[in-house]
Amino acid sequence: MIVTMTNLDYLIESVRIRLGDFNEDQYSEPLIRMSLVNGVKFLQKRWRSKYQIFSSGLIAAEQPAGAPAAGVIWCSTVNGYAFLPSGLRTGDTFRNPFLLFVQPPLPIIEQNDEDAIILAATYLVHLAKLSSSSSAFTSWSTADVKYTNTEASRSMNHVLDTLQEELTAMFKLKIAQPKSTRQPLNTIIGPKVY
Repeated sequence: MIVTMTNLDYLIESVRIRLGDFNEDQYSEPLIRMSLVNGVKFLQKRWRSKYQIFSSGLIAAEQPAGAPAAGVIWCSTVNGYAFLPSGLRTGDTFRNPFLLFVQPPLPIIEQNDEDAIILAATYLVHLAKLSSSSSAFTSWSTADVKYTNTEASRSMNHVLDTLQEELTAMFKLKIAQPKSTRQPLNTIIGPKVY
């Protein structure tokens, strides 16, 4: 579980609404935070890694001179090495520096993409709930008593299927793909350091 805040925390309330957790008592904040982070990872293939998750393992061992003073760090991304803003915490999302974005960088997630991340996070929470409850979905009978709890499983599977269909439809409607470049778009102003 991710217990420290991330830059995706502003989406927690929207995930709670999709889950029907209006009183904030069914799902913990760390669980929803984890589902948001994993939702971004879940969508990376569909978005050509438009958004990525920061971890300390991405930081390059050799930092260029002047980088820390400029407020950036040299990191390994999906498309290659690039400068990322310093101060990112594990679990924070960052924009792929090799892609062009329409909206300015605050918030990190473009407004048009928030729904997909919320939907993916909701899907992952329901999938985890179904997986952890699988032992409860049983049927048994004796000569005089019959018990079945498979209807709950069918209902949960229907919710998962509906979320998956909604997510698939969302990406069928989006025709535009992010534009990529050969060089990172973020640069440090000043003398080049190699």
